[in-house]
Amino acid sequence: MLTKEEFYIQSLRDHLYYLRGIKSFCLTIALSFYKNNEKYINIAADFEKRSSSLISIALSYTNGFISREALLNQIYVTDYTLLCEQLTEKLFSINIDTSITEEELKLKEGINQNINDELLDKIKILNQMALTYAKNFKDFCNEIRTKLDNNELFSFSYSDFFSYLFDEVDTYISDLERIIAMESFSPIYAVGYEYKFATTLQKTARFIRDWADVSKKEIYDIATYYVNSFGEIIDSYLKASISPDVQEKLSDITNNLLIDYQNFIKDILKRLIDKELYFITPSISIDNIYTSVNFYKFILDKEDKNVK
Repeated sequence: MLTKEEFYIQSLRDHLYYLRGIKSFCLTIALSFYKNNEKYINIAADFEKRSSSLISIALSYTNGFISREALLNQIYVTDYTLLCEQLTEKLFSINIDTSITEEELKLKEGINQNINDELLDKIKILNQMALTYAKNFKDFCNEIRTKLDNNELFSFSYSDFFSYLFDEVDTYISDLERIIAMESFSPIYAVGYEYKFATTLQKTARFIRDWADVSKKEIYDIATYYVNSFGEIIDSYLKASISPDVQEKLSDITNNLLIDYQNFIKDILKRLIDKELYFITPSISIDNIYTSVNFYKFILDKEDKNVK
């Protein structure tokens, strides 16, 4: 069972990570439709506003502090987030509200010293609001994915991208339900959680490969290597027996791959900002992938230290 402090930390950690991801997803979704498809553009814009609102509430409960590990691992915003938002604005001639990013960049190392029952009750309400929101967004992604598969809708972000969003939000929902039930992070849950992340990261590697400028064959080849490598890890999780020893071994293998993948995405972001690379997706999408890698690495490191 979660302690009050664990409930506080894990609730806000999930909201600040997943809601930030959904906020970026919504911008990417809106930009993936022709301008005459106002229905889905407007729905995506509404979800983006709701995400920003929930992030603001979560930020207000931090009292301006997050853990040192979360800060160092850049699991909410990265060194490139604001630059990617600005680049997306320039390339797509849109205005992005960067105030949430600017506020998150001001977070300092530490923990809110004012955790009391009143604050915990507010977080319980936020958790329920976020759960409803995430389920609605999951339905939205599924609706688009189904229409794309049935050739009833066109988007520059193909069906597999919406499957990726669906899976990412589904992970958020399952973890939120665990936290709301005050359940600790068990070995059985950890294996399932890590498996979901491995499948998500394999998709991100596939996106990097497919979104890259066709003239950049080295990006295609390296991304393909990671697609295959994450595939092998997914296979291992499917075949593995569930035990702490097996989980630890799988986590170690995944961790080593993640360090390399992390550096690969970081290099891409640097070259993207320096205008050395071009992708057929907003740069915020690439930064979002980098955040996903950082978050998974952070989770594995916490498990290794037995800190839940």
